[in-house]
Amino acid sequence: MSYFLGVDIGSVNVKLSLIEESGKIFQLDTEKISTGPRVAVSTLIARLGQGFNLDQIVAAGVSGSGKDVIPKDLEWAEYSSPLAIAAGLLHFYPDVKTIIQIGGQSSLVIELEDGLRKPWKVVSNPLCAAGTGRFLEQQAYRLDIGMEDFARLALQCEGCPPRIAARCSVFAKTDLIHLQQKGVTVEPMLYALCESVARMVGSLKKGIFVEPVYFVGGVAANKAIAKALNEMLSARNKHQVEVIVPDDYLYFEALGAALLSIGKTSQSVVLPEADVKQRYFEMPRLDFVAAEDTQAVQKIESECTGYLGVDVGSTSTKAVIVDEKGKVLAKHYLMTAGRPVDAIKEVFRNLLRYGGDKAKIAGVGVTGSGRYLIGGFIGADLIKNEITAQTRAGVELDPEADIIEIGGQDSKLVIKRNSVVVDYQMNKACAAGTGSFIDELAEMLGVSVTDGQFARLAFEAPYTIDLGTRCAAFMGQAVASAQQQGVPLEVITSSLAIGIAKNYLSKVVGNRRLGDKVILTGAVFYNKAVESAFYRELEGKTLTVPEHKEISGAIGAALLAKEEMAGRESKFKGFQKVVDSEVTLSTFTCKGCDNNCTITRMQMPGEKATYYGSRCDRYDAAAGQAKQETFFDEREKLLFGEYKPDSGRGPLVGIPRALLMYDFAPLLIGFLNALNARCVLTSKSTGEIIGKAVELSYTDSCFPLKLLHGHAAMLDDVDYILYPSAIRLGEMDGDENQKYSCPLVQAAPYIIRNVLGFGKRLLIPTLDFSHGTADVIKNLTDAAREMGFSKSQGKKAALAGIKAQQDFEVAQAALGKKLLEELHQSDKLGVVLFARSYMSQDSGANLGIAEKLAQLGVVPIPLDFLPLETVNAKDYQDRPYWYYESKYIAAAVITAAAPQLYG
Repeated sequence: MSYFLGVDIGSVNVKLSLIEESGKIFQLDTEKISTGPRVAVSTLIARLGQGFNLDQIVAAGVSGSGKDVIPKDLEWAEYSSPLAIAAGLLHFYPDVKTIIQIGGQSSLVIELEDGLRKPWKVVSNPLCAAGTGRFLEQQAYRLDIGMEDFARLALQCEGCPPRIAARCSVFAKTDLIHLQQKGVTVEPMLYALCESVARMVGSLKKGIFVEPVYFVGGVAANKAIAKALNEMLSARNKHQVEVIVPDDYLYFEALGAALLSIGKTSQSVVLPEADVKQRYFEMPRLDFVAAEDTQAVQKIESECTGYLGVDVGSTSTKAVIVDEKGKVLAKHYLMTAGRPVDAIKEVFRNLLRYGGDKAKIAGVGVTGSGRYLIGGFIGADLIKNEITAQTRAGVELDPEADIIEIGGQDSKLVIKRNSVVVDYQMNKACAAGTGSFIDELAEMLGVSVTDGQFARLAFEAPYTIDLGTRCAAFMGQAVASAQQQGVPLEVITSSLAIGIAKNYLSKVVGNRRLGDKVILTGAVFYNKAVESAFYRELEGKTLTVPEHKEISGAIGAALLAKEEMAGRESKFKGFQKVVDSEVTLSTFTCKGCDNNCTITRMQMPGEKATYYGSRCDRYDAAAGQAKQETFFDEREKLLFGEYKPDSGRGPLVGIPRALLMYDFAPLLIGFLNALNARCVLTSKSTGEIIGKAVELSYTDSCFPLKLLHGHAAMLDDVDYILYPSAIRLGEMDGDENQKYSCPLVQAAPYIIRNVLGFGKRLLIPTLDFSHGTADVIKNLTDAAREMGFSKSQGKKAALAGIKAQQDFEVAQAALGKKLLEELHQSDKLGVVLFARSYMSQDSGANLGIAEKLAQLGVVPIPLDFLPLETVNAKDYQDRPYWYYESKYIAAAVITAAAPQLYG
């Protein structure tokens, strides 16, 4: 009998299928890729050959991301993943119309109209781990949940789960950190991850999913993902949809490769021994660094005065007790695992075992991403951000040294000159160059970091290769590619250590100039391979790795508390009381405004409940304080002052409150009011609007443009939507100063018209003020005629809109002058927000930054409240091409000249 082999070489596993000529399945098998895909393929074939004559295999087909590892001279047929998946499913389930495939690092949606006989459509996820099995593994690892428990716990979620970013695995981590701070339990977070994967799949395809829908790939084993897909598709298709997870869901790509190979022949199915030489340029090996670190337990043996520092990080929770001289008396470190309250209790239990009850705690400082929740829980005297805490700890070691700190989810840089901090930076929305980055990639390789295996392997490598300085998802793909090329495990491990250093230096340090002395701190530096990599990359500088590197943030918090509490009584509740505390955490949605904040309520017996998570102080510790009015509130009153939602008798016209509207709302509102149209203006950006924006926008654009999608989608029931295309937003000042708007702002209405299918309902007048207002008046007149008004009515309304805009600009200048004069007469400092109006003015998009600054005692100032017209941008820039470029130059000149202003 003739047999046909199919092999699917993925990024995580290799799957093998053997079928008879009739298509009947003879054998299925899988092998995880650890030492390379080629080794995994050979292992599978060797296993197959133990009870089967391999000579009976007539032909072999291969598919998957690693299919290139099969030597060409074996004459295996190669197939694309979509073709193989479709062929495999159609053979066993000929009714299939839509296929959702989610694997380790890829996801696909395949639409089949009539099998493979007619053209079929394929869409895949971008080069990112989001919405894939790797994405789920990364998040489960963060929460210390095994994949075998993931679905079971996720399905225990009750009520409405929180929302977690679907577009990026790093953003998802950020969301999880914030949820941990709020005390959200693991079950809703896990199901929220499932929903984020479902949304990611939904974003791959616009419109309904033609049924029946089959779900295959390794992730199809997760019943919680299947449930989330059911819910997403039911909402999309507007009726109950049941996603079908077939038997053998893992093997359909391999089965398809085998089925498509029927009628072909191959030379052999046994792979020759791999050529160890690969395509990578070999670079020098890492220099060995001896593992001298010991993490011996320190105990407090006698009564003393101590200061407690706590660092509740995204991945770990640390606490330390220091004495009056700042010497460490006792410390403990463990993983937060998504349970910050439980974590701090366990840390305190261990401190009690180390003699913590012998220390009279005279002050408590808390830092880290969970500082507010835990600070309230334990009775902190001082709560400080991580940069401040790390700086204080670094000063204790060496006042002159700059600080490089690498944590689980973030990395920090502090630069000092003459013992004064002059610059600092944190990693920007990228996990590359952090502790979790190397932990997760090490886990992918089957290598342990904690027991020193990673470093031992890294130092055994005879050379290293360049894996790039890219995001965590791309680095994961680079590792998978290196494996597929047969690069030895120790070389990949060593190269990852160098990747951490290079990523940090390129993404965090950037163009900044480090001093001659640098402190390397954070638990990552227990990994001697990473320490060696930094020594190589920072050759010539004096590097110091402190003894208590893993708790430096907690040490800084303790030292700050010691300085703060001199002569005062601490509010600390005590170790045992915290350990014994029964805490009830619950969440609810505040309906006080359009933000719909998710509030966490923490209740302990006999104590007043505390609340966390609001953008305002309605429920927080500062409850009872009136909202502080800012200059931005005054500008908003001017900007939207003429909006009258219940007036007018004409057509219902919607305006999305996004992008241009934060500069030109008076123009359009005045125009519609003059037409007696009924105007509908969307609210500030809310969670619902942001959610719609993320789902609907599939261009790789800025957040404000994505927000426009969400605002426009809220205007379902209007007759027309009015949103202009802005070309030049001011009169030209010669050929050098064109005052152009951003190309995406120019294209924005055309993008949303296509994405949301508005057609002729979306009116797009062009705004080009380069030669005055004549063109704008004409274009607004044309828009009025499209709504059924006469030319004369349109022109009259356009003139009214122009006047409304001019009145706004005059009033804004006058108000800005008045408020700045009042500021000058006070002793307060002003902070100018250098941002486009659609970010600085929309508190829903900027997380209420103006009010937060006001709460800190400084005065936030809109860019347009400065006398920008008094500065000629061309005096400072030869060709200030962009509209906002001219504004920024003028604002910078004014701010630099005013001692009371900062930017």
